[in-house]
Amino acid sequence: MSIDDLPDELGKEKLEDNIQDIPSDEDGKKSEENKVKGKIAYESGDNIIPDFLSKAEKIPSYMQEEVAEHRRRMNSQSSLSEKDLVEAEGESVNTFKIGTKNLTMLKMRIYENNAPIYIPMNHAGTYYRHLDDLVGQRKKVAIDQFVQTNEGGADSEYILLGSIQQAEFTVGNPLYNQYIKEPKEVTSKVREGVITRIVEIPEKVIDSNGERKAVPPRDIVFFDYHGISLSMRGNDFCYLSRVEPLSKRAFIGQKIKFSITRVIKSDYRESQRARDDVEAGLSVPRGIRYIINTTRLPFIPDPADEIRNKLNSRTVFKAYIIGVDPVKGILVEVAPGWSIKGDLSGRSPFKPTSLDAAKHTPVTVVLTGINFKTRSGRCTIIKFPQGVARTDISKMM
Repeated sequence: MSIDDLPDELGKEKLEDNIQDIPSDEDGKKSEENKVKGKIAYESGDNIIPDFLSKAEKIPSYMQEEVAEHRRRMNSQSSLSEKDLVEAEGESVNTFKIGTKNLTMLKMRIYENNAPIYIPMNHAGTYYRHLDDLVGQRKKVAIDQFVQTNEGGADSEYILLGSIQQAEFTVGNPLYNQYIKEPKEVTSKVREGVITRIVEIPEKVIDSNGERKAVPPRDIVFFDYHGISLSMRGNDFCYLSRVEPLSKRAFIGQKIKFSITRVIKSDYRESQRARDDVEAGLSVPRGIRYIINTTRLPFIPDPADEIRNKLNSRTVFKAYIIGVDPVKGILVEVAPGWSIKGDLSGRSPFKPTSLDAAKHTPVTVVLTGINFKTRSGRCTIIKFPQGVARTDISKMM
């Protein structure tokens, strides 16, 4: 059986389902050349959106049978398994024209044979809003459909379409079914992943109905697991520190051990953000989505154990000032997630200020009392090994 025997799974009608409206310069005029004497003239590009069927890269003829055979094996099964997925690397994000509308796609290359495969935005799964993040990344993809571009031609030409969303379902669905039946088997298993992205969103203040409200910071670690992308909240990745940000404790390419805490069956369009995207005209995926909650905390040391040891042994160690208040006093971080009051002798020549809190001035301390239930306590500040923070000397003079 040749590739021509495959069912016509994606005609122009189905291709239209992947289209989203994107503003474009219909005139496609070149920007005027910079004629200012003595300056280099740069071309700004034509800003013409290419036609998908004529400009997208086709599968080489010698590769068609191999790819088609893989697709036939998938069609012969009642459901996909992980072994049916292919690994592909993101190459570029392109916008193409289909009829009178535009279509955004991620172009990838199948790692095994270098064949080009295109992922429409609404088949990119959880990455539909950030296709550019997948450029240079390897992900598992399901071979979805073939598009013939020269119907009636002597030598058939095909464009290959894939789906990251289908790959996410293929991995997530068995996990969800197992979690429903035997949750402990899922949550007790030690798994491994590789970090692919780190996001740190700082604290901000917003105006809500005339009231100023503080939105706490949010840290997220994205990592690869079985060829799909999972995410983990910062406070599930490590015990958060106000002195050392997440970006200094996690790095891209880092291998991590983790466990699954919960698997939730949802819908791609269920969240408010997805509904807003649909309202804005973005091509949002449809269908079932599995939200997999994860944690790394069981596999790293608990700072509480270190605090207990230092308290019992009266250890003198380095900590950091993270707050200075004229009424509440000095707040010291003695371990990630442990901020306690620092007592300073009135005879001390050093008088820390809010500048020390901002610069996290190091101090030498000894613990005097800890409440392990509330993660609070007190310590005595013994020394300022680097002195206190000072303003610019030039300003003082």
